[in-house]
Amino acid sequence: MFSLLAMATQILANVNALAQIVDDPSYLSSHGHVRNIRIPGDLIIGGVFPVHAKADNPEGHPCGEIAETRGVHRVEAMLYALDIINAQKDFLRGYKLGALILDSCSNPAYALNQSLDFVRDLIGSSDVSEYQCADGSTPENKYVARKNVVAVVGGSYSSVTVQIANLLRLFRIVQVSPASTNADLSDKSRFEYFARTVPSDNYQARAMIDIALNFNWTYVSLVYSADEYGELGADAFKKEARRVNICIAIEERISNKKEALTESIDNLIKKLQPDKQVGARVVVLFVGTEYVPELMLQTAERMKLKGGTKEQKKIIWLASEGWDRNNDAYTLGTRKLAAEGAIVLMLESQRVPSFEEYFLSLHPGSDKFERNKWLRELWMHKFNCEFDLPPESTVNRCEAHRQPKEDFNPDDKIQFVIEAVFAIAHALQAMKQVVCPNDTVETSWISRHSKIPDVCTPMTHIDGDVFYNKFLLNVKFKDLVGKRVHFSPQGDGPAHYTILNYQPNRVRSGDSSDRGDYVEIGRWSEDAMEIDETLMFWNMEGGDGKAPVSQCSLPCPRGYRKQLIKVDEICCWACGKCDDFEFLVNETTCVDCGKGRWPTKDRTDCYDLAHHELKHMRWNSWYSIVPAGFAVIGILATLVVIVIYIQYNETPVVKASGRELSYILLVSMIMCYSMTFVLVSRPTPLVCAIKRTGIGFAFSCLYAAMFVKTNRIARIFSQATRSAQRPGCISPISQVLITVLLAGVQLLGSLLWLYIVPPGTRHDYPTRDQVVLTCNVPDHQFLYSLAYDAALIVLCTVYAVKTRKVPENFNETKFIGFSMYTTCVVWLSWIFFFFGTGSDFQIQTTSLCISISMSANVALVCIFSPKLWIILFEKHKNVRKQDGEYRLAKSSYRSTLCNTDEISATQYTALLSDQRRRSSRKSSQPSPSITSNAHDTFL
Repeated sequence: MFSLLAMATQILANVNALAQIVDDPSYLSSHGHVRNIRIPGDLIIGGVFPVHAKADNPEGHPCGEIAETRGVHRVEAMLYALDIINAQKDFLRGYKLGALILDSCSNPAYALNQSLDFVRDLIGSSDVSEYQCADGSTPENKYVARKNVVAVVGGSYSSVTVQIANLLRLFRIVQVSPASTNADLSDKSRFEYFARTVPSDNYQARAMIDIALNFNWTYVSLVYSADEYGELGADAFKKEARRVNICIAIEERISNKKEALTESIDNLIKKLQPDKQVGARVVVLFVGTEYVPELMLQTAERMKLKGGTKEQKKIIWLASEGWDRNNDAYTLGTRKLAAEGAIVLMLESQRVPSFEEYFLSLHPGSDKFERNKWLRELWMHKFNCEFDLPPESTVNRCEAHRQPKEDFNPDDKIQFVIEAVFAIAHALQAMKQVVCPNDTVETSWISRHSKIPDVCTPMTHIDGDVFYNKFLLNVKFKDLVGKRVHFSPQGDGPAHYTILNYQPNRVRSGDSSDRGDYVEIGRWSEDAMEIDETLMFWNMEGGDGKAPVSQCSLPCPRGYRKQLIKVDEICCWACGKCDDFEFLVNETTCVDCGKGRWPTKDRTDCYDLAHHELKHMRWNSWYSIVPAGFAVIGILATLVVIVIYIQYNETPVVKASGRELSYILLVSMIMCYSMTFVLVSRPTPLVCAIKRTGIGFAFSCLYAAMFVKTNRIARIFSQATRSAQRPGCISPISQVLITVLLAGVQLLGSLLWLYIVPPGTRHDYPTRDQVVLTCNVPDHQFLYSLAYDAALIVLCTVYAVKTRKVPENFNETKFIGFSMYTTCVVWLSWIFFFFGTGSDFQIQTTSLCISISMSANVALVCIFSPKLWIILFEKHKNVRKQDGEYRLAKSSYRSTLCNTDEISATQYTALLSDQRRRSSRKSSQPSPSITSNAHDTFL
């Protein structure tokens, strides 16, 4: 299998080389372009670096302008690392490391062709440079001693690295990249011999997600380049974004075509929504360095950014480590306005002072300068000069120029390049100790001019699989800045990033360690992230001190839930209000707290209203004070009546009104008034028992006594019209017994009810936000207990109507009638009011209290006020009269009404005036005199 792959590669390489020679003879020639540099050594380490940028015109030469930092600096970093290793005589036991360094020109296809140099000896091929023509006509084979490449350092761009790795894996050549972060390169099933001193893009994507979450940026746009680096980096970011619910407003896959970039910028501005408070203000960048200048230029033009003006809303770039902070083309002219505020993620690296000193010492004519032919091209480009000019020439000479120390900013990945070379060297050292333990290259003065022995055989044909898995992945050492270097099982380096913020207008202090306009604001590692927000651009002079908003929708206010506009879009929503009794189980769902429960202030949970806001009648409330005041006044008034009645107990008026029933009425009224204090008390089993028994019993006593009174009057008048025989059960004792019997029915029913349904309390829920402590009997059952009292009221009213024709000057029939009519109105009004105010227990209870007091007040005023008036203000009517009519009545009915002389005389005197007696005699009765006296006697 191996031989077949090698043969296929050879054929492709030869065909490709031949085609290029035919099409463009200068493609691989050394004329005008340096393809590679070779450093002799016992063991050769390959190198691939983007010494030149990618050509703007793909149809011409594949290489563009020379790249100083990413290209030449990295080449020199590799050479510097080799110098350090070769200077250690005991390292590798005297073997010298050489190098074959190629230029990728930032072009994957060109880099792949260049990389064939690493495997030409293995497949028996040669390149054009192996031929020379002594006389210009007949080529002769120029023998160049070659050694196999043991490992390769590079490439830089992930797209280039992937192509090289696909080739090197066929020949089991180990590759260590100092810059490629493509996540796919960690896949050992595809890239078995690849390692890197930098972390995977998966970590970079995670770091960018953490930065977005830190500033609550949940709605961002994504721009990535149309290459392997951009597409794989974007995929890693999208995967991490989905994990933490960060939404991507729009994805733009860009190329360097101006028209496509313009359209992409227009789309970004639409999602930015400059006219709204929300929008995708943050744009995540996963692009190669060559894309950024044109992207910044197009952004400045499309957004019409001008210096000296503060735009209301600008794009904030959240850029991957593909953003080169040393590239001045990013911020040239109006590009600076577009790039301002950019947050850049950079692999955490430290400057290597010894390398900087080495590079600054390079100058034309020195050996270390001349070994790197690309330095000549850099000098010519940077200083606009020429080499090897004749003495008389006035053209600017490159030999006179040196690299200035001022504003010298080496590439950020110098440290990783040196680490990659050191890692390969340490792995070779470990391998040599195992496979060639006794092999030594003598360096003493005795053998100085002797033939140098060959490298031991196992080291000349290194098995990449053994070298990679057994030695390279297990190296551990400290680099030139003291950092511990090691590889993960996937061949990745440790993940540490520096977070930068581009602030071109800040005032820099003299001792600032930041490079140029980039401020270091924090660091990120797998374990933690640190960001100093006080250093962000919005907290600098001229900023508003507030982090920019990059959201599709603002958070909903408390008590509102998110209503997603699209099912698959979790970042854009409208806010819908939850009901007052609902809490938010999550951001999108309101749930009913349930009966008796109410949401907390933050709407995240519910609490039991009974434990915090249990409602019941309270003594300090006006709903209790007002009815209690009425009750107190009623009780006092009733007590006054009782006192007056006791004081005038033997007077005709008191006797004529039926003292026993009058006292029962008065005590019943006090009982009615007292029920107010029961009703406004906190419900307990005892209070509920008194309420269920007391109200009905008080009313039954009151209306039973009235019923006995009206019934007695009706029977007397009815009997008097038919015969002179005395009706039964009209004595005081009989009336009291009947009253007790009627009231006892109510009491017995109430006690039986208490037995069947024991008194207790319960929680009532008139509204969702109220829990009322009340008795365990519903309102309609309470009405049932008053049905008997209502029947007594109806009977009283009926008898009051039946006795309406009794002459007005006989006893209290008219006043009882007024009392019952008014009571019926009060009770009917109360029933409708009681059930109409069922949602407010305080109004309901107050109305019940006042209605009970009004029932007692009606009876007290209508029945007793006329008597009190006579007793107190018309005392002349409260005396006995012994005139002829009285004696006539006494003699006429002595045989019928024995033992009632005193009562007849008293009632006659008290209730009948002379004028009323004359009017009665003129009535249409057959025997006016006898009828009047008969009524008078019975009353």
